[in-house]
Amino acid sequence: MTREVRTVTTSEVVGPMRDLMIDNNIHGLPVLDEKGTVTGIVTSSDLVEEHPPELGVTAVMSDEVVCVGPETSLVEAARTMLDGRIHHLVVEESGQVAGIVSSFDLLRELAGEVETHESSTVGGRRQAQAGDLILIRSHRVGRRERKGRIVDARGEDGGPPYLVEWEDDPHDPPHEVLFFPGSDAEVVSSG
Repeated sequence: MTREVRTVTTSEVVGPMRDLMIDNNIHGLPVLDEKGTVTGIVTSSDLVEEHPPELGVTAVMSDEVVCVGPETSLVEAARTMLDGRIHHLVVEESGQVAGIVSSFDLLRELAGEVETHESSTVGGRRQAQAGDLILIRSHRVGRRERKGRIVDARGEDGGPPYLVEWEDDPHDPPHEVLFFPGSDAEVVSSG
């Protein structure tokens, strides 16, 4: 698990939180109430759609956050994530956030050490690049899928955040989104 966990509070707004995530390569932020209790989580999937920077964090967070204890086994953590179709588990100890486990943490443990190479691919192609058509599936019930075309990759080594132009709103200027190909986001065709 990652022990140095950044958190946000229910009184914060989307703009600075989104900047924090992008600037620090964070993909999951626990949300704490005024008593310091975990009340939700914001992930990069929650920020796929453009939100006004002054919008409250509680409007985009998922309140169905899954917490585990530090004694939880890796197998149990992996099963919990698979069953819940989630990428982050908040680790609590004595009612306080002690860490966070991501699907990447589990992969790193499984692989022993994850090395990234510019030429490394999954399924024979790069994760995403300018010109790719992407499909984003919402993990929230009742939310729609979105298709868009990647205009530019702004992260390190061509990774996220991506500048995306949405098919369902072609008059809206392209904007930055965070996503990682997986069960909730996939590259459906290349440019």
